[in-house]
Amino acid sequence: MLPPHIRWSSIELLHNVVRTLEYLKEQGHALPHVRYRAKIKLHGSNAGVQVTPDGVFAQSRSKMLTPQKDYKGFARWVSENAAFFEAIAPGTTVFGEWCGPGIEPGMAISAVDRKVFAIFALQLGRGDGAQILYDPEQIAARLGTCPDVHVLPWQGEPLALDYASPHDLEQKAEVINASIAQVEAEDPWVKQVFGASGLGEGLVFYPVGDSATPDAEVLSRLMFKAKGLKHRTVAQKAARPKATVAAGVPELVALVVTEARLAQGVREACGGELNMRHTGTFLRWVTADTRKESVAELEAAGLTWEQVQKAVQTRARAWFKAKVLSA
Repeated sequence: MLPPHIRWSSIELLHNVVRTLEYLKEQGHALPHVRYRAKIKLHGSNAGVQVTPDGVFAQSRSKMLTPQKDYKGFARWVSENAAFFEAIAPGTTVFGEWCGPGIEPGMAISAVDRKVFAIFALQLGRGDGAQILYDPEQIAARLGTCPDVHVLPWQGEPLALDYASPHDLEQKAEVINASIAQVEAEDPWVKQVFGASGLGEGLVFYPVGDSATPDAEVLSRLMFKAKGLKHRTVAQKAARPKATVAAGVPELVALVVTEARLAQGVREACGGELNMRHTGTFLRWVTADTRKESVAELEAAGLTWEQVQKAVQTRARAWFKAKVLSA
């Protein structure tokens, strides 16, 4: 029997982290000063391996997998490398990016000669008491070796954000945007490890030092992602402290229903298959994802979800139909 799925936390954009911390300030919490380290965000498929007393089990971002009900060959690969995972302490969930040829096209990581599992975190336990390890050295210390397994290292220098200082946030956001432009031009980790040149997706920033915590709830509140232009689900700068203010429904829909979000919907909801029979599933995913991730943009524009929902669905439906017909 398969164990219950353990989901990796959703990673917000910087302006959503700022919004959450400002809400907590209203509840009496001080705005923090946080030191961050970044890791390369690889464009593949979020995946995980649960290590249990009953064996090892593969999962995608949203469901458990088996070699018979697989996604991009990940469960089959986990089964073939079961000995590596069985040596990890039971109760551990290994989170990483399943990436390489045949998973997501057009990236530096797509040009390597084989599929690899790039680990970015371990979860110890499950539920409220779960701890998250994301320091590369701590992760590596709990693992053996496997040719196709890599622990993602820190990328670049530490960066401190003073959430109580709008000026500091604006300045540091520009530093982040410059870093993202460099990563998008060429993924430095893929270049160093595999010798392959090409497009990178972006960076994920994790709290470290005095701000680091193994607590999953606090980690999800503070970590954030910043993507290159081709992968942004919101059409604004990679990092900015405040949401972009859209002037009306059409501008808001253009801002949040991007090519990247729609393409992600095909991967997540349709298993990568462009077929009109998946239209309803695709629209439900895009609608739910847009609503969940666009709260700040709606507030900034003075709009409600009810005012934009139909326009979101119309844009998504037209895009999906055009992609199916051109496939």
